[in-house]
Amino acid sequence: MDKILAVIFFGAAFGLFPIIIFYGGIFVNYLSYYEIKEYFNSFFMQNLNIYLYCGFGIFSGVAFIVNTNFLRFIYLFCSIIFCLTLIPDIGMNVGEKMFAKNARINVDGQAKPVKLIYKDNKKIYYKFNNNPKIQRLDIK
Repeated sequence: MDKILAVIFFGAAFGLFPIIIFYGGIFVNYLSYYEIKEYFNSFFMQNLNIYLYCGFGIFSGVAFIVNTNFLRFIYLFCSIIFCLTLIPDIGMNVGEKMFAKNARINVDGQAKPVKLIYKDNKKIYYKFNNNPKIQRLDIK
């Protein structure tokens, strides 16, 4: 029973750190590039992949409870991979792949082609193809 609680505790703690850094790199290098004014906490909670967190959390907990350096090495390797989004070009590319897409949205009563930059539950940030200015549309 103690080992199970230790796996859950260590997994919850050590599984979250690399994921926070992953989304932090996207936040700094993608959202800040487009000057999107969001708080990191709301950005993180709306985009957190719970399956990734649970899977990586269980793996992290097991890696720190079981006495094998190989599992700790895998954890360290995965953490380094997650930290690569802190490199501006990589963070920008990952953000583009995760959030940017071409779409048609209603703007002033007309469906217009736009490039979606970021969308959450309450707002959409977009730009027209011929205009680099980012605009915000509140969703009701």
